[in-house]
Amino acid sequence: MNEWQIRREIIAIGKQAYDKGLVTATDGNISVRVMGDRFLITPSGSCLGELKAEQLVYVDFDGKVLSGSKPTGELSMHLAAYRERPDINAVLHAHPPITTGFTIAGESLAQCVIPEVVVIFGTIPTTEYATISTDEGARAIHELIKNHDALILDRHGVLTVGKSLIEAYRKLEKVEYCAQVTLVARQLGRVKTLSPDEIMKLEAVRKKYGYEGNQSLCEQCGICRVKVS
Repeated sequence: MNEWQIRREIIAIGKQAYDKGLVTATDGNISVRVMGDRFLITPSGSCLGELKAEQLVYVDFDGKVLSGSKPTGELSMHLAAYRERPDINAVLHAHPPITTGFTIAGESLAQCVIPEVVVIFGTIPTTEYATISTDEGARAIHELIKNHDALILDRHGVLTVGKSLIEAYRKLEKVEYCAQVTLVARQLGRVKTLSPDEIMKLEAVRKKYGYEGNQSLCEQCGICRVKVS
């Protein structure tokens, strides 16, 4: 994909996230690797649903602006993700309301509950709280992003990464789906976690399809204490 194709893709994904209510107003930001150490990123104060190709900011790995105006205040968080994950080419930060609500209630989505979510993500951890638009965001994701493609940012939405922007976006949708289903389960009664045997089988499925990463499910989660060999 050339630079202008990437710009158009960012605009399309930004509008899709906005239309689906995963961001509102000037929330959220997107970045895509153009080449090894060069990135296109959304500008500060922009609405993802109303982006223009010429608005996108071109930056290097040091955060220096090569062309365009002022980048999003979450630039350092995006760059931290790329530094820890040379395998990724896109970072997406959004504010899905139900997932964000879970963090405000102090509730975790890291438990093994929905099989397809477990296969894709393992678990979905929540970071420590970080002041928005500061380098605290980069520090908050520093360790967790090494082994996770989706992080819930305490009181500040979700960060997903992928080999492509569409992959990162689909992961964002899946996180909010997990939050929606978990919320409904809570309203109906209780959330039933998967059994140890079921988790072991899902671990095998994750390995089969290359999702396992560097940690087993229970090393990621630490909630249910199941020992998976």
